[in-house]
Amino acid sequence: MVSWEILSTRYIVTLPGYVHLYRSLLRFYEMPENEVREMLYLLNTANLECYEYYHPERVIVESGPVAFCRWLEKKGYRPYRTEVQLYKSLLFLKRSIDRELIITSQREALQTLRCILSNLEYRFYKAYRMEIEDKRTVFGECSYRLVPREDEPSVCLMRDWIELPSA
Repeated sequence: MVSWEILSTRYIVTLPGYVHLYRSLLRFYEMPENEVREMLYLLNTANLECYEYYHPERVIVESGPVAFCRWLEKKGYRPYRTEVQLYKSLLFLKRSIDRELIITSQREALQTLRCILSNLEYRFYKAYRMEIEDKRTVFGECSYRLVPREDEPSVCLMRDWIELPSA
C-alpha cells in the first residue's frame, strides 16, 4: 500500500494557491511578512522538486524568489475565510512535500509549517474546546488544496454554518 505522503507529492501546487495561503497567514497568524514570503518560497521550491522527482518526464520551471514574491502581491486572491480552511490547506501543502527529497533550508521551512499547524491546533482548541479536525467543525467541508472553493464555510463550527441562511 502506498502512503498518502508519497501520493500527494505527485501534485503540483499552483502559484495562486500560495497567494491565498500568504494572505491567510498574514490574516490569521502573527508572523512577519518577510518570513512568510521566505517560508512559502522554500515550500514552493520543495513542492516543485518533489513533483519533478515523481514526474521526470515533465519540465518544471521554477521562478526565482523575486518573481515568486511579486506573485504573492497579486490582487484578486482573497484570504481563506476561516482558520479551519487555513489549517487544511497547510496540511495539503505539508503532504505535498517528501522530506527525503529536499535540502536543509526547505526542511527548515517545512518545520516552520509544522509549528504553525501545531499553533493553529492549540489556538483552536483553546478557543472552541475541540480539536480542529473534530466532526463538529467545518474541517470536512473545506477543500484539501490551496485554492479555495467559493462555497466553503465562513464559520468554524458546523452548527454555525448550518444555521446560516445561505448554507
